[in-house]
Amino acid sequence: MAATLMRPAPKLEPDEWGAANRTYPPTSGVPGPRDPGLTPYMTPFSRAVASRLYPRVVNVTAAQSGKTETLLDVMGSRLDQQPVPIIYVGPSRDFVKDMFEPRVSALFDEAPDLGAKLLRGQADTKYVKIVSGVKLRLAYAGSTTSLKSDPFGLGLIDEYDEMSANVRGQGDPLGLTEARGDTYADTVTAVISTPSQGRVDTEVCPITGLIYWTKSDEEMVSSPIWRLFDGGTRHHWAWKCPHCERRFIPRSDLLQIAKGATPTQAKRDAFLICGHEDCGEPILEHHKTAMNATGIAIAPGQTVEEAERGVHVESDTWSMWTSGLCSPFKTFGERAQRLVRARLSGDPNKVQTVMNSQFGEIAMPVGDSQTPAWEAIMKRVLPYREGEFPAEAIRLFAAVDVQKHSLPFVIRAFGEKGKSWLVRHGELFGPTDQPEVWDDLFALMTGETYGDGMAVEHCFIDSGFRPDKPDGVNVHAVYEFCRRMPYLFTPTKGKDVQSKPFTMSTIDVKPDGTKRLFSIRLAILHTDYFKSLVFARIALEPNTPGAWHVHSDIDEDYCRQVTSEERAVVDGKPKWTRRSRNNHFLDCEAMVEACAFSRGVSRLPSGRREDDYDDEEAAPPRPQGGALSERARARAPAHETEPDPVEEERPRRRDRGSTKDRFAQRGRRLRQ
Repeated sequence: MAATLMRPAPKLEPDEWGAANRTYPPTSGVPGPRDPGLTPYMTPFSRAVASRLYPRVVNVTAAQSGKTETLLDVMGSRLDQQPVPIIYVGPSRDFVKDMFEPRVSALFDEAPDLGAKLLRGQADTKYVKIVSGVKLRLAYAGSTTSLKSDPFGLGLIDEYDEMSANVRGQGDPLGLTEARGDTYADTVTAVISTPSQGRVDTEVCPITGLIYWTKSDEEMVSSPIWRLFDGGTRHHWAWKCPHCERRFIPRSDLLQIAKGATPTQAKRDAFLICGHEDCGEPILEHHKTAMNATGIAIAPGQTVEEAERGVHVESDTWSMWTSGLCSPFKTFGERAQRLVRARLSGDPNKVQTVMNSQFGEIAMPVGDSQTPAWEAIMKRVLPYREGEFPAEAIRLFAAVDVQKHSLPFVIRAFGEKGKSWLVRHGELFGPTDQPEVWDDLFALMTGETYGDGMAVEHCFIDSGFRPDKPDGVNVHAVYEFCRRMPYLFTPTKGKDVQSKPFTMSTIDVKPDGTKRLFSIRLAILHTDYFKSLVFARIALEPNTPGAWHVHSDIDEDYCRQVTSEERAVVDGKPKWTRRSRNNHFLDCEAMVEACAFSRGVSRLPSGRREDDYDDEEAAPPRPQGGALSERARARAPAHETEPDPVEEERPRRRDRGSTKDRFAQRGRRLRQ
């Protein structure tokens, strides 16, 4: 043992050390010498840990991707070449005791030189091992004692997403672990895990054209490992297409599964495409080995040449994501089979499990969604400019979503059978507890802001308020504004479950809580109904009844906000989940649909055009309950004089005729 300890070990990278020192026994799944080339996408991670250039190294990957063997390579190479105290942290006591500790014990048998440096006997316990004179501790996340017991120079945290965010009230397992590494100047903490819940989008790199995961909004992601990934270099494992020889990043949406395929058919027929629209050639399972061999870890902002040379990326955290499709231990077909089986089960939790464990992607625990992609909004563009009133439009409505420092708004024109055109959208800035921004809103809705005299007929204003909402506003400010002009503005609140699309209630209190002498009407909107209605209209083809259009000046932010929420049915109930932080324009579009719905726009007849009313005398009368401009008044059909919804709510006494008539009717019924 003394000779072994004194003999210097050659300096090798963890993957090289594993190939040179580890040999699997005949009883293992892949007997023979360790071959890191099976999982080359794990090599950048192990080398980033060994380089000690980054205090924290993060890897997000799927199950059965070779991560445990890589951790053993990192652990064994460090103990053999430059011994330092190491702590391994697993998610639970049973995981460490029954799954990982036997693998560690097998490591010393697979690598004879390292096994000779293990102090056996009473010092060799389940959770503490002495190797090369330093301590290797196996801890689990639920034990604060083991996490805070010894200083270390290398920390390995496995399955981070399965750990508690607060260990017995003393902090996060990662923070507790890193605190024990302050003794060593070059301490490295490596964190690896499959992800869990969250919502992220993709973006195209302007340098390489590769499609990366975007840097997510923390409010949209609850997966701890994904948050760590976002805070680092954000490397992705990229393949080279065997057909067009261009780089692409494999993801689940590139896996091609025939519509209506059974799990067995999906396993047999599924294939991959590279993601370049002008290629589209099928990539089959036998291509995987060559693609992995030539794969590279590339970060956003890097060129392919820089990634191939391994150029250092400045950051305190090196992080990388690898798709489960890269694993040699599971085929494309097997991944597709599990996904189809989970979808057919109807259980959204099973779908999330497959996305997390099989593909290494975060997912929300909801079912299939009908939410359109934001690019679908761009397909509803018509050749008219912002602020123009389309020739087919007849009536004009608006909606406002109230924030603490702004008033996002949407103004939409409606025509025959519910067709609609976006006229304006934007945001009026100013503290909403002050009158100035409300004066601006009134000027906008009455056509004074742009001087075109285009006034809206009616406007719904959101008065929803939650005390815990960071941008919450004083709900009474909305009520006071609407109370002064009830002919033009109606406050609204959303409700998740409601038998009717909208109902009316009474608000009769002052801002100080005392009762007011007269009341205002509050519209209670069925949020699921009207948001679903917006998505249903977006899906309609242009120029069809109910079609939904936008102007040619539309911007990407508006498109993303309108598609910022996803609908799915969970346990028989609709569930809406945010894709991104800002959803103001979706709320506005839902409210303006409700406003138009309350005025019966779906019953507007066909055949009406702006040119039908060339002179003011021929124009139909102005609809009641609205503040229309001369131009908007000219487009309202004669029969479309909708009563105010407030009036509709009041019970009307049925005309029963005179007393003599009633007795005569009763006599006829008795004779019959």
